[in-house]
Amino acid sequence: MYSTHHRFSHFYWLTSLFVIVAILAGAGLIALGVAGRVDNLAAWWIAAGILLVGFALLSLAVVAMMIKLVSIAMRQLDVLRDVSDALAEQSARLAVLVANSEISDAAKSLVHRGRELDSLREAIRTDIRREDWDGAGHLITQMEERFGYRQEASEFRQEVSNSRQAAIERKLKDAVSQIERHFENHELEQAQREIERVMRALPDDPRVSGLPKRLQALREQRKQELMRAWSGAVERHDVDHAIEVLRDLDAYLTAEEARSLEESARGIFKEKLMQLGVRFRFAVTEKRWRDALDIGAEIIREFPNARMAQEVRDKLDILRERAQTVEAKAS
Repeated sequence: MYSTHHRFSHFYWLTSLFVIVAILAGAGLIALGVAGRVDNLAAWWIAAGILLVGFALLSLAVVAMMIKLVSIAMRQLDVLRDVSDALAEQSARLAVLVANSEISDAAKSLVHRGRELDSLREAIRTDIRREDWDGAGHLITQMEERFGYRQEASEFRQEVSNSRQAAIERKLKDAVSQIERHFENHELEQAQREIERVMRALPDDPRVSGLPKRLQALREQRKQELMRAWSGAVERHDVDHAIEVLRDLDAYLTAEEARSLEESARGIFKEKLMQLGVRFRFAVTEKRWRDALDIGAEIIREFPNARMAQEVRDKLDILRERAQTVEAKAS
C-alpha cells in the first residue's frame, strides 16, 4: 500500500517550488520597494511583494491542508477496505458456521429420532410384559403413523397378538386347574363362581362351555353320595355323623327333597337332644360340674328353643358355682 506522502510527492514538491519562487519574488519586490529606486512605485512594490509572499504562504497552507485531508480520506478508505475485507471473511466464516449448524441440527434430529424410537420400542415391550394390550396398540400406531415404521409396527402387532393369546391360554389353564381342585375337594360353590368368571371372559371357548354341565354332573353325584351317607347314618343311629352329613347335604337339596327328609331329620335331632340330655344328667349325678357346664352349653347352642335348653339355663348358675368351688379346692 502506497503512503499518502508518496502518492502526492510530485505535486507537493511542485507546490513547494512555486512557494519558494513566489516568496523569493515577493522578497525581491519588497527589497526593491524598500530600496526606493522607484520612488513613486515603492509602496506598490512593497505591497505586491507582501501579497505575493502571503499568497505563497497561503497556497502552501492550503495545499498542506488539502494533502492532509486527502491523506485522512485515503486512510479512511484503506480502513473501510480493511473492514470490508474483514466483513467478507467473517461472512464466509458465518456461512460455514450456518452450514455446520444446519448439519448439526440435522444430526441432532436424527439422534433424537433414534432415541425416541428406542424409548417407544421399550415402552411397547413394557406394555406387553404388563399385558396392557390397548396401551401397546396405541404406541404401535404412533410408530407406524409418526415414524413410518410399518414393517416393525406389523411385527410388534404380531408379538402383541401372540403374547395376548399366550396370556389367555395361561390364565385359562390356571382357572381350569383351580376349578378341578374345587371339584376334587367337593367345593362346588367355589367351582361355580370360578366357572362363571371364566365364562364371562371366554364365553365361546369350548374348554369353558362344557364346565357347567360337568359341574352339574358332579353336583348330582355328590348329592347322591351324601344321600347314601345320610341313609346309612340314620340306619346305624350314628347321630353325630348324620347331622354332619345333613349340613353338607343341605346345599344340594331342592325344596321338595328337603321336605322329604324332614321327618327323618327331626328324628335324628330329637335323638341327638336325648343323648345330650342323658350325658348332662350323668355329669350332674357324677358331680362333674365342668362337663355338665360344657354339655349344657352345647344343648343351649344346638337346641335353643327346646324345653331341655330352658331347664339347663335355670341350672347354669348353680353348676358354675359348684364347678368354681371344686376347682378352687383342687388348686
